[in-house]
Parts: sequence; C-alpha cells; structure tokens
Amino acid sequence: MRQAQSTISPKYQTVVPKKVRKLLHLKAGDRIIWTVILTQTRPTVIAEPLPKKWSAHTRGLGKNIWKNVDIDKYIQSLRKEWVEQN
Repeated sequence: MRQAQSTISPKYQTVVPKKVRKLLHLKAGDRIIWTVILTQTRPTVIAEPLPKKWSAHTRGLGKNIWKNVDIDKYIQSLRKEWVEQN
C-alpha cells in the first residue's frame, strides 16, 4: 500500500501529493471520485481518478457472469416460469 499525506486548508481544499499525481498520471483539471466507507472501527476514504472514458473503464466488467451457466437451460427455465405464472 502506498500512502501520502496532505493538509486540508481553511477552505477545505487539499493538494494531491506529487508522488500520487505521478503514480496516477494526474493533471490539473482531472476529477477525483471520493468514496467514504464507514465501519465500526474507523472511516476510510478512497480517492480515485474519474475515468477519462467510461466505456473503457467498464469494458469487460460482466464478462465472467455467465461463465459457469448453461445459457440454453437458463432460458428454458425462465420460459417455464413465465408460462407457469401466466
């Protein structure tokens, strides 16, 4: 895990540390998504760059969802349920 520190200004602004900017190839104007995870022990903040292209970011996300499913059997079971309900 790589960590870096920054300080929050009186206007609630902070500077992304240089080593983080270099590691993530951030430039001025890039946007960051802040995710706050609340647990019983302590809150955690995840800051990640907003993807430049959402299509590239989401490509292939669901490709393994149907990996271990026989699609034909699944469709037949859905059709059977539909007939039974109507």
